[in-house]
Amino acid sequence: MTNLLSLSTLRTQFKTERGAVKAVDGIDLTIEQGETVGLVGESGSGKSVTALSAMDLVDDPGEVVGGRIALADAALAASLLDEFDGAYVPYPSELIDALAAVTSDLRAGQRVSDTPAELRGMADDLAADADPADLAADLRRAADRLEDRDGPEDVGDELAAAVDEAVDGFVYLDDGSRARIRDGADPSDIDIDEGIVDVTAAPEAAVRRIRGGEMGMIFQDPMTSLNPAITVGEQIAESLRLHRYGGQKRDTWLNGINEILPKIGGRDGDEEVMDEVVRMLQAVGIPEAKQRLDDYPHEFSGGMRQRVLVAIALACQPNLLIADEPTTALDVTIQAQILDLIDDLQTEFGMSVLMITHDLGVVAETCDRVAVMYAGEIVEEGPVEEIFANPSHPYTYTLLESIPTEDKKRLTPIEGNVPDLIDMPEGCHFAPRCPWAEPQCREGEIPFLQHGPGDVDHRSKCVHDEFDKAAYGTDGVEVGARSAIGDPIVEVREMRKYYQQEEGALDRVLGGGDPSVKAVDGIDFDVRERETLGLVGESGCGKSTAGRAILHLDPPTDGTVVFAGEELGSLSKSELRKRRKDMQMVFQDPMSSLDPRMTAGQTIMEPLKIHDLAEGRRRERVFELMDAVGLERGQFGRYPHELSGGQRQRVGIARALAVDPDFIVADEPVSALDVSVQAQIINLLEDLQEEFGLTFLFIAHDLSVVRHISDRVAVMYLGQIVEVAETDELFETPKHPYTRALLSAIPEPDPLADTGDRTILKGDVPSPIDPPSGCRFRTRCPSIIPPDGLDIDQERYREVMFYRQRLESRDIDLDAIESEVRIEDESVTTAVADGGEHPTLFEYFFDGPLSGEARAVVAESFEHLKNDRWEEAEATLRETFESVCERSNPALDESAHPAACHLHDD
Repeated sequence: MTNLLSLSTLRTQFKTERGAVKAVDGIDLTIEQGETVGLVGESGSGKSVTALSAMDLVDDPGEVVGGRIALADAALAASLLDEFDGAYVPYPSELIDALAAVTSDLRAGQRVSDTPAELRGMADDLAADADPADLAADLRRAADRLEDRDGPEDVGDELAAAVDEAVDGFVYLDDGSRARIRDGADPSDIDIDEGIVDVTAAPEAAVRRIRGGEMGMIFQDPMTSLNPAITVGEQIAESLRLHRYGGQKRDTWLNGINEILPKIGGRDGDEEVMDEVVRMLQAVGIPEAKQRLDDYPHEFSGGMRQRVLVAIALACQPNLLIADEPTTALDVTIQAQILDLIDDLQTEFGMSVLMITHDLGVVAETCDRVAVMYAGEIVEEGPVEEIFANPSHPYTYTLLESIPTEDKKRLTPIEGNVPDLIDMPEGCHFAPRCPWAEPQCREGEIPFLQHGPGDVDHRSKCVHDEFDKAAYGTDGVEVGARSAIGDPIVEVREMRKYYQQEEGALDRVLGGGDPSVKAVDGIDFDVRERETLGLVGESGCGKSTAGRAILHLDPPTDGTVVFAGEELGSLSKSELRKRRKDMQMVFQDPMSSLDPRMTAGQTIMEPLKIHDLAEGRRRERVFELMDAVGLERGQFGRYPHELSGGQRQRVGIARALAVDPDFIVADEPVSALDVSVQAQIINLLEDLQEEFGLTFLFIAHDLSVVRHISDRVAVMYLGQIVEVAETDELFETPKHPYTRALLSAIPEPDPLADTGDRTILKGDVPSPIDPPSGCRFRTRCPSIIPPDGLDIDQERYREVMFYRQRLESRDIDLDAIESEVRIEDESVTTAVADGGEHPTLFEYFFDGPLSGEARAVVAESFEHLKNDRWEEAEATLRETFESVCERSNPALDESAHPAACHLHDD
C-alpha cells in the first residue's frame, strides 16, 4: 500500500525567553492510502502540534525547524508543476529523505561509524541519475570530513545547506518522469505516474492549495473554530469556492469584504455551490439541510456543530482527514454518532484519517495503526491489535493501566508529569517516571527495537526487550475495607429548578417573558452516608443544575432538599451559610472556578477565613490539606496558570475539604483530564472518602469512571431521573432504553471487542422549554411501543414518529424536500423507499417500505400536507400511530431497581 502522508524527522519548536520548546522532536510517521492512524498521548506530548505542522498551520513563535512533510498525489504534483515555476526537484524523493535523516542525526551530535560509507553509497547512486547541483561531490566531502574526525554538528550543517541548495523545489517525481525530463521534456508536459509534494518546502500559495483541498482538518472545539458571525452554509461554501469554484483570490481587505458581503444577483455558480453544501450537510446527518443553511453556529447543538466542522473538512473530498480530538467535549452518545459518521464517510470517500485523541477506547474502535507520543517523540508504533495486546513501551503500558475497567479495584496512575519540553532529560524522556528505568535508560539516544511476530511492524523506543508487567501497580493496589454505608444524609423530593426567560428589566419586575426552561423537573433520590452516588446523562439533561440546586447555590424553584434531617429551604441566609460548611462542591472546570489572581494557598485558605476556622494556624491547615490531596508545599504560592490540569483540580478538592464537609457534589471533576491524571484524581477521591467518611454526588458523563467510583447510579434525562440502581446491577441489567443506549455507546479499549450491536441514538436532547409529552425520551427511543394490533416493525415505527414530530412542530418544507431529494438523486442513485403516491416524501422520511394500514395512513397524511392541511395530517397520524409512551409519563416505582419506562409497567 502507498504512503499518502510521510513525516520524516519532523521538528517543531516554539521560541520563548527561556529557550526553545521542542514540541515535536524528530518524529517519523506515515499514513497509507485508506488507513486510519491513531496518535495518542497525554496533554503536552505534542499531538496537536504534529497535526498543525502537517498542515503548515504553526503560528509564531512556532516554526517547523527541521524534517519533511511529504504528500503523495500525482494529480496535485502535476497541477503544481504547471502553476509554479521552479517547483520541480531533479533528485529522487527517497534520496532526499535518507539525507534528511543523516543530517538530522549529525546536527544532533550523533556520530555513527558507518555514516561515511552510507554517504559514499548515495554519491555512487547519483552517477546513474541527474545531478545538476553536483550533490555527489558534497556527499563525498562530508564523508571525508567525518573520517577526519571533524565535528558531526559542523558536517551536518554544511551537508544540510548543500542539500537545500540542490533541491530548490518542492515537487518530486517518479524515476520514469525524471528520465523523460532529463531527455528534454518540459515537466508540465509529461504524464506523471507518481508525484510527491514537500509541504515544508512549498510556498504559501501552494500550501493553500493543499490545505483544505487535499488535506482537511476537524478542530477540537467547534465553538472556537466556527465563525459566530457567518452562517453555517456560508462557512462550508467558503471552502468549496476557494478550492473548487473560482479558486483563491489575493489576500486584500477589498477581497475579504467582498467575500463576506452578499452579492447583488448572487455569486457566480452560487446555486451549484449551495447544492453541494446541502449534499455535505446531508452526508453528515443534519436534517432539513436546506433550511439550516442560513442558521448560525449558536443555533446548533454541540453534536450538530461538530458535524458542521466535519462537513467543512470534507467539503472538497480531501485524501487525508486530520481529526484533532473530535469527540473530547462530547457526550458518549454524541461521540458514538460522530465516530460512526467519520467511519461511514471514510468508507464513502476512500480517505485516510489521522485520529488524534487521548481516549484509548476511541483509538481501539476506529484505528488500524497506533503511534504513541511522549514529550515530542513517538515512543511506540504498531497495529492497533498488537499495541493493545502487547504494549512494549512502559509508557504505553502504564497509559493502558490507567483506564478504569470493571475488574480493577484500584487504578494505577503514572507518577509525575510530562517533562519540561525546554530542558528535557537525557536518554529516554520517560525514564524519570518509568518504574523499570535503569542507568542505561538515562544516557544517549534510545534506539527503536522491533517487537512481536516477525511479519508485524511493531517498534518501541525502549532499551528493554521486555519488562516485568506483573509487578506494576502491586504496591497499595487493594483498597482498605470500605466503611459501611449508612442512612440517607441527603433526601431530595420533587425538586424542580425552572428558569424564566426574561427579555428585559420589566420582565424581571413584573414576570412574564418566554416560557420557563425546565432544567430540573421533579426529581426524587437519596444519597446515603459514606456513599458515592453517580449522576449520569447527556449534556443538557440537568445534572449540574441539580447539583447546584441541592446545595442551594442556585436554590430550587420547588420541592425539598433535606440534609442531615434539616430542610435547607426553611433556613435563613445566615443559617444556610453556616450549614454550607458541611456541604461543598468541586466544580467542573478548575480554570474557570479558580480566581486567576489568587495563589493556590490563598484559594484553599479562603473558606477558612469565610467560616472563621483554624484561627492562628490557617497556613499550617492549608499545608495539611495540600499534603492530603497530593500537592507539594512549594506550590503554595503558584497561580492557577502555573499549575497542570490535575494540580488545579487538586486545589479545587482541597478548597472543598478545607471546612471539613460531610457531603461533596463533584461536578465532572475528571472530564477534561488525561487518563493518567484522571486515575490520580479518582484514587484521591476514594482515599479521601475513606479517610474522612465523605459522601459524594459524582456527576459525570464518562460511564467507565462512574462504574469504577460509584456505589449506586442515577440516570437523568431531560430534567428527570429515569433509572436508579446499584452500580453492578445497572451495568449488567439496565432496564431503561436510555440507559442501555448510554452503556452501549461507551468506547471499549479493546480492538477485538464486538460493537456491531451498538445503539446509536439519533438526534439531540429536546428543548427543556417544551419537553415532549409522556415519556420524554420517546422522540429518540429505539424501543418505543407501537399501538396494539398495528403491524409495523420498530425501525419504520421510529421513522413514523420522527415524521410526526416534524409535522407537529411545523418543521417541514416541501419545496426544500423536493430540492434535497433532487440533489441527492443527482449525486447517487437511490431506491425509492415506497412506490405509488408521494414517492419523494416516502423516500425522504423512510429508509424502507411501509405496507398495509401503516402505508395507507402515511400516504393520506402526505396528501393533507401537500394541500396545506396540517391539523388534518396530524389527526390522521395520531389516530393510528399514537403510543402509550406519548400519552402518559412513566414514574419510578418503589422497587430496588426502579426504571421510568412503560416497558416495565406491571
